[in-house]
Amino acid sequence: MKEVMEGWKQFLNEMSGLSRVYGHIMEHDSAILSAFRNEYTNKENYDRSRYLKAGLLSEGYSVTKVKGTYIENFKTDKAVEVAEQSLFVLNNRDGAQFEDKIISLGEEFEQDSVLIIPQGGKGAYLYGTREGNEFPPYQQTEVVGDLKMGEEDEFMTRVNKRPFTFKEELETYEKLSRNSKWALKKMLENKKNES
Repeated sequence: MKEVMEGWKQFLNEMSGLSRVYGHIMEHDSAILSAFRNEYTNKENYDRSRYLKAGLLSEGYSVTKVKGTYIENFKTDKAVEVAEQSLFVLNNRDGAQFEDKIISLGEEFEQDSVLIIPQGGKGAYLYGTREGNEFPPYQQTEVVGDLKMGEEDEFMTRVNKRPFTFKEELETYEKLSRNSKWALKKMLENKKNES
């Protein structure tokens, strides 16, 4: 009985965390970014993350830790999938410079991109913050779609182990991100090689 109660309590905590994030996204602009890079040690990455969080808090934003996955250095010899601590940032004061500040911090912390989430969760996009990066290109945007709560996907964020993603309603090849097109191509190549 104790195990059932503990499992139920954990489930409720996970749901309430995801519900809170959903409520915040509906009320304010928000973003997700990280200070982690594959070329740094774990200690260095956690130190960088603490500095990033401190900078965000000092600007008056609300911040919570989330888990994200992303392919760093996509389509290069250094490509690697990383699961990293990211920060969900809420523009709770509705400041006009929010997007500019997030982009600036993405560049400062050497990120390939930052995820900008407009109020309401519709039309979220990646903004390229690293020179020489191909996806998304530096200072360019790539729309990733609308908020989907509780769904797992190749690229997602977790709050208390519960996933949320951003994607378009109907999938077509043309609408797939470059990452998804690459993954689809590799999956089909592997299937062909197995035959």
